[in-house]
Amino acid sequence: MAQPRTVSNDGGVASRRGFETVRDMVFSLGAVFAFVAILLLVTLRHSPDPIKVVDPTSVKQGIASNAPYQASVAGQVAGWRVTSARVSAPGDDPFAWNIGYFTTAGNYAAAGQSNASVKTYERDEQVNGASAGSVNIKGQKWTQLQRADGKRRWLVRTDRGVTTLIVGTGGFDELETLAKTLVPATAKTSVAANAN
Repeated sequence: MAQPRTVSNDGGVASRRGFETVRDMVFSLGAVFAFVAILLLVTLRHSPDPIKVVDPTSVKQGIASNAPYQASVAGQVAGWRVTSARVSAPGDDPFAWNIGYFTTAGNYAAAGQSNASVKTYERDEQVNGASAGSVNIKGQKWTQLQRADGKRRWLVRTDRGVTTLIVGTGGFDELETLAKTLVPATAKTSVAANAN
């Protein structure tokens, strides 16, 4: 014989528990979404300027005081930002320096010098362009080189065993602008060239 089913009345507790469970789940999801939204706001903040600017003053002073040759330093082109600067340690042979810029046109440009052999310096600086002519800047002849894909250009000049190299991703006009800022390195010009 089958047992009779007993129906009990719990006073609506089971239905309230079901409602509370759904409500608790909605609150939990809301808390998780709020946490994720705050996390996204913190991590995805837009940086106003992603270009990191460096101060080349100490490098220019190092060039002026330690170069074993009459070095030149690059001055500041209006609107261009210095993004890298390095110089060899005193007594290094060969002695080299390099200062890189982010141009107003959004290109990369750099100036550097070394008393290494031309082939060694060009290898170290990854110069791999074909001759594109020459240009006269401030009474000095510079050789123009351009990579086959046209994405990188160089101005190269060697005088008394010192090679000066201007490199960039912009046109030769930008490289010439940078080459025109080169002045003999002295303690005075190193500070003044940075102030402009």
